[in-house]
Amino acid sequence: MDVQEGTRALSCHGIVAEPGALRVLRHRLLDWALESGIPDDRAHDIVLAGYEALANVADHAYPEEPGLVDLDAVCRPDSVEVVIADHGEWRPPDETEDDPVSLRGRGLLLVQATADRAEVRTGADGTVVTLGWQL
Repeated sequence: MDVQEGTRALSCHGIVAEPGALRVLRHRLLDWALESGIPDDRAHDIVLAGYEALANVADHAYPEEPGLVDLDAVCRPDSVEVVIADHGEWRPPDETEDDPVSLRGRGLLLVQATADRAEVRTGADGTVVTLGWQL
């Protein structure tokens, strides 16, 4: 992630993808966003989408035991970008779940609805979710 003069960055690498550590990371992301001067409503959108992407790492990338997740964020004068990367294996949704009222599987929809831009790239080295917002 390219960080230039006039930007604020947050970099948290090697975080264990388990609920307690991810809650701490969510609070760090919110503090960073507010300290960066991002308006409250936009900061909360960033944290909601970011935390949902982090929760997906815990749920989907590491089914057996917690692995590691990396979070990088940069606030530029006109935009914010958050990148969340895991080192696990992408698992497609379970097609056998036909429960129409289930809330499972809606995480990416929430991320896409909350962010101005959401990209998911999967590969042999893990999954990278890149989220972007205009300010």
